[in-house]
Amino acid sequence: MSTEVIAVADALGAAIAARSAQQFESLYADDVVVWHGATGQSMGKAENIGLLRAVFQLTKELRYVNIRRHVIDGGLLQQHQLTGIFADGKPMPVLEVCMVIKNDGHRIARIEEYFDSQTFAEVWARVAALTAGSSH
Repeated sequence: MSTEVIAVADALGAAIAARSAQQFESLYADDVVVWHGATGQSMGKAENIGLLRAVFQLTKELRYVNIRRHVIDGGLLQQHQLTGIFADGKPMPVLEVCMVIKNDGHRIARIEEYFDSQTFAEVWARVAALTAGSSH
C-alpha cells in the first residue's frame, strides 16, 4: 500500500478520534468536495467542517474501528465502523461506513461517503436540534 495514502487515512482517523476541526482544516484541500450518499449532497470545506464541529460538540468520544483499506488510483477505499459516545453518556449507534478518499498530494481532495442514514438518524436529529438552538 502507498505510504502517503495510508498516512492521510491514518490522519483522518486521528482527527475523528481527537474530535479536532483544526486537524480537518489541515487535512482537507481548500477545494475539497465531501459527498454523502445518504443525502446525495456535496459539501465544501467550510460546510463539512461546520457539520463536523456540531458532531464533535454532541459527542465525547468518536473513533473508527475495524478498518479495512484498499489502495486505488489516487487514493483509497476504506470501510470502517464509526463508534462513539454522546456527550450525555449514551452510546451512539454503530455506523458501518464505506469511504472513497481521493488525495491531492498530502491533502484530501474528495471524499465519497456511504452509510445507512437510518442508523445515523439520532445523530442527524441531535445536530438539527443543536443548530436550531444556536440560531435563536
